[in-house]
Amino acid sequence: MMAFDPTHGVTTLDAALLSELRDALSRSVKTGDHGDELKALLARAAADARAKGLQAEQLMLALKDLWFSLPQLETHPGNDVQTRLLQQLIARCIHEYYAS
Repeated sequence: MMAFDPTHGVTTLDAALLSELRDALSRSVKTGDHGDELKALLARAAADARAKGLQAEQLMLALKDLWFSLPQLETHPGNDVQTRLLQQLIARCIHEYYAS
C-alpha cells in the first residue's frame, strides 16, 4: 500500500475555479463573512477534486494554501475574524466534499 502524500494533486484544481475562489475569499476577508457564493464554489471545487481523484485532505490543503496566499493576510495576519473564517472554510469544504 502506498503512503498518503498530502501534496499530491494539490495544485490540480481547475485554474479558473481557483481564481474565483481566491476572489470570493478576498471578499470574505474584507467583509469578515463568507458570502453566499462560497457554497456553490466549494461544491464545484469538491466535484472537481473528486473527479480528479483527490482526497478531501488534498482539497483542504489546496484551500488552505489559497487562503494563506491572499495578500490581505500577509499585511494583516492572524486576527480572530480570519481564524473564524478559515475554520468555517475548512468545515464547509469537508461538508461539500462528502455531501455528494
